[in-house]
Parts: sequence; C-alpha cells; structure tokens
Amino acid sequence: MAGRKTTQKGARTSRARERELLEQRAAAVTMPRSADVCVIGGGAAGLACAVTAAEAGASVVVLECSLECGRTILATGNGRCNFCNTSLAPGNYNHPEFVAASMGEPGEALERVLGFWESCGLVWAEEDGRLYPRSRQAASVRNVLLARAERVGVTLAAGREATGAARHGGGWRVRLAQTWDGQERAIDAAALVIASGGATSALAGALGLPLVPESPVLCAVGASAPVPGLLERLSGRRAHCVAALTRGGRVVMREAGEVLFREYGLSGIVSFNLSRHAAPGDAIELDLAPEVDAWEVDHLVASHPGDAHALDGILDPAIASELITLAGGAQAGGVAWRVAPLVKGLPFRVTGLADEAHAQVTRGGISVAALDARTLAVRDEPGLFACGEALDVDAACGGFNLAWAWSSGMTCGASAARNAASVRVPHFSDTPAGTKNDAPVRTAAPERTLS
Repeated sequence: MAGRKTTQKGARTSRARERELLEQRAAAVTMPRSADVCVIGGGAAGLACAVTAAEAGASVVVLECSLECGRTILATGNGRCNFCNTSLAPGNYNHPEFVAASMGEPGEALERVLGFWESCGLVWAEEDGRLYPRSRQAASVRNVLLARAERVGVTLAAGREATGAARHGGGWRVRLAQTWDGQERAIDAAALVIASGGATSALAGALGLPLVPESPVLCAVGASAPVPGLLERLSGRRAHCVAALTRGGRVVMREAGEVLFREYGLSGIVSFNLSRHAAPGDAIELDLAPEVDAWEVDHLVASHPGDAHALDGILDPAIASELITLAGGAQAGGVAWRVAPLVKGLPFRVTGLADEAHAQVTRGGISVAALDARTLAVRDEPGLFACGEALDVDAACGGFNLAWAWSSGMTCGASAARNAASVRVPHFSDTPAGTKNDAPVRTAAPERTLS
C-alpha cells in the first residue's frame, strides 16, 4: 500500500514538473503587438493554416489554450496518426458538395495534402488506403509540423486562451488570457481564423455566426445484448465482422471491420463509424463470420454433435462458447440451426452513444452555409475565416477528418494571407490589459466576449 502511494505521489510530482516546464516555455514566447493573421486554435487545422499563411508572406500568431500546440494530434489513430486516406471522395463527408467545392477533385485533394506533408519531411506508408507516418507514431506528424511552423516564423503562443474579439482598425482586435497567471492581453490582426476544433460554439456564437449543435461522434455505441451479461462476459474480445445498422427494419448502413466488445456496448472502428448514424432504438446485427455462409455454419456444428468447441475454428473461442450456450448448449437438439443465425446476425439494440469523452470528432459547429467554400471566408464578415473541426464537417474513420483539417487549413491560410495583404493593422503596446498603455477599445461594434 505504501509503495502504491509512493508511486502515485511520484507520478503527480512528475506531472507537476512537466506542467511547470510547459508553463515556462509558454511564458518565454514573446507575443507581438500585431500580426497579419491570428489563428485561434493550435491543432491540426490551425497549424496547417498558420504554416500556409506564413509561407505566403504573412506574419502569423497562433493562440492555443493548452500549454502545447498540436497536442490533439498525438491521440489520433490510437497514437499512430492515420493522417490521410488515398480516396478523398466528397461522399465520405456529411456535406459532400461543400467539401468538393473546398477540396477539389479527389486526386487533386490527395496530391495537395501529400505535397504539404512531403514539404514537412514526413515519410508515410499505406495500409488498405489509410496513410500513416512510416514510424507509426503520431509524434512524428506533430513534430515535423511544429518544426516547419517554427522555420517559417509562426509565433506559437501556447497557454493563451482567446476571450474576446471585435472589429478594430479595418481588422480585428483579439483579447486573450494567459492560462498560467490569468493576465489579460490583446493582439491586433488583419485576418482572424477560427480553428478551435470541437469546442467552437461559444467562440463562434459570440461572433454571431450560425451554429449547428455540437455532439460527439466516432465513439463507442451503447447497446443491450440479446441476453443479460453477454457483453460483460465478452468485454475486451474483438471480432472482424460486418455490422448492419437497421431502423424500422430497413438497413441504414453496413460497415466491415473490427468490433471490440465492451460491457456498455460496442467499440472499435466499426462502432465509431456507426456512431455517426446510430440512434437509440436502432438495431445492430453482427455477421461474425462474413466469409462463411449460414449453411456452412449449420453444417459445421451438425457435423460435430455435442462438441462445445465446434465453432472455435471460425470464431474467437470465447465468443464461440457464448453463442453455443445462447443457442441452447452443445447437447441440445437442433443447436446447429439455432446457432447459425447468431453467427451471421448477432443482434444488439442501440441505447445511445458511449464513452463520449474519448470521441475522436465533434459533429456540428459553424454552419457551412455561412462560408464561401472556395476561400473558407465567412460571408459578410471581411477578414474572418474558419477551418477544420470548427465547421460542421465530419467523416468516417480512415484519415478523412484529418485530411479535411489539413486541406481546409491550407485553404484558410492562403485566403487569410491574401486578405491581410490588403489591410493595414495599427500597432499597440503589448502590455497587460487595463494598464495606461492599453486604453479601452472604441469600435463601431461592441466587443464580444468568448466564453
């Protein structure tokens, strides 16, 4: 017990030291008085935007509320970072027409994204159309991206949370709070980019932008099993299967891949993709042996009467045992014809989404109707842009969401840099807000607080 307490205390001390070091690094970054482009959000889309804008000749500052930029990239693809897909067809996204207008033809979109990463120095490998860094480490993607941002002079201002924005001098004045000491500051920018990922509603709403309600997707699906305790007994087991999501007897979608059984329902890539469409009351049927038809399953079991392990050759033995039991047991008469339908269509009832805290994507955000798809500029708001997960654009697993982040970020960065070239931004003293050198802002429109 004492050893465990010592270990826990050591872990807390280590985390505290790590945070202290990150705070010191953040505090050491000198904030400029103004910039051509201010990007709110230092995730995938925000960093791609910042790099592109800087390489187009703009001065760029990235405001990131966490103490590190690019941290969310580390969690993608279970730490392996499936950063793109070889088939970037617009139909993979929830707003295909908008995505097509923004990304272009699939081949063109892929070439553009891969060209960006080639310039970063990343080497990749393909697995069934999914592209991963050759190292299979998400840190490789993040590190080369941050290194490129630093090379082109992007100011990576981590530990700064945007708290307000208003029109000022033909551009924007953005207020921010330093997360390590709460001190308030401000920065003027010709162009403002919202790239704050799946936590955009408050920020965008304060700026008066139309919003689609946000909700988690690409997460586990809560489900009830055909008999009590089945999911608990199978928890942790995996199966390669074909899943059919049905509603009112009609198939909503089919998905092939791996399912991970959990006590609360179904996880794994298949379930993540189903989560974009599933609703409470829907049914999910799992074909646990898609390469084998029902007759073959029936024949296999009937050929081994009384054998509790008759299905072990085609299924995980633990899953096989549960299905034999569910069909009445190996010794029961007619077990073969009862177990075959279970192998080919094990039924579950959707109860909702589960483990939402670990959802890979947030659906919703700024309505795509508010933007010009070609430039990702907000209509009727000169100098305001948005990209990545901040928009109501999402897709299935497989690298599509990150491909959208890179592509939309590049589009946004190029557009913001062009806009900034036509706007002169006045400088002001970089002192804490409220001091004599940081006078109240007088603008035609009142400042809107981002909460």
